[in-house]
Amino acid sequence: MNLKWGVIGAGSVAQRRAMPAINKAINAELHALMSRDEVRAKQLAETHGASKYYTSVADLISDTELDAVYISTPVYMHCEPTIEAAENGLHIMCDKPMAMNVNECQRMIDACSSNGVQLQICFLFRFHSAFQQIKGWITEGRLGRVVQARMPFMKYVPKLPSDWHIDPSKSGGGSLIDLGVHSIDLFEYLIGEVVEVSAFCNSVIHNYDVDETAMLMMRFKNGGQAVTETSFTAVGSDQILEIYGTDGSVVVFNDDGWKVKTIVDGHRQVIGSQYEDLFQLQFEHFARCVSGDEQPIVSGYDGLQNMKIVTAAYESAENKKVVFV
Repeated sequence: MNLKWGVIGAGSVAQRRAMPAINKAINAELHALMSRDEVRAKQLAETHGASKYYTSVADLISDTELDAVYISTPVYMHCEPTIEAAENGLHIMCDKPMAMNVNECQRMIDACSSNGVQLQICFLFRFHSAFQQIKGWITEGRLGRVVQARMPFMKYVPKLPSDWHIDPSKSGGGSLIDLGVHSIDLFEYLIGEVVEVSAFCNSVIHNYDVDETAMLMMRFKNGGQAVTETSFTAVGSDQILEIYGTDGSVVVFNDDGWKVKTIVDGHRQVIGSQYEDLFQLQFEHFARCVSGDEQPIVSGYDGLQNMKIVTAAYESAENKKVVFV
């Protein structure tokens, strides 16, 4: 099935990753995009080969040729466009984090469910073959029982005062809700349900109104534990993911490209990992889900569960206590 896509919010991520990926996908077509600046919208449409451009959400979702929309706006503008698009019968891919709070997530899920449309959240790591292989190993029991895991997600990306990422009324938080949602989601995908959390958040370098740096500790229903560290102002680690079990371990690290180091039954192995366009894989998978050929790898429920964990983490950091999810 070939889906005609509309992009709501043609910002940086949409320009660098999403729209090129739609153009590369074998079952997708970039039909339209929306930017509030008409001159910019026209220029972006010409650059990325969109057939049409719009300056309002209402106009874009009224385009009868559209099948689906990718929502790539600031977080505070995720909920209402999702509901409006669903009511117009459009399938929805929404950027992460899903919304500003749990209530918005539930409203989005309800709107899509009642209108019979797909809702998936842009949790890209699930689509990488290395992480899918690791999930298979864990499911097969090759690592035994997962005991401990770690996933640092740190970048040196200082923000301008005008950047919506550091305005809590538009972003919902800082590095934890922007970067940490990926770590949280991957842990739930690989290890299972998170049941309690403890977090520290601060902003001591640039004194943002949101957390520029955070640390989140999680305990899973199956007894495993994990930690993720996030930051807008720390140079990133070469370690991408570490999982340690009773019978083996897996470490994904960056050494001129991702590599997967395993220790299982005393045998050590390092496996090279090729570059994969996760956006392209995501859009192709989405089309197969709409046509009924596959079940979603990620759903609106995953976005809701993710937001419950993030909400509990911020509560923990504020009240200095362990919080149950």
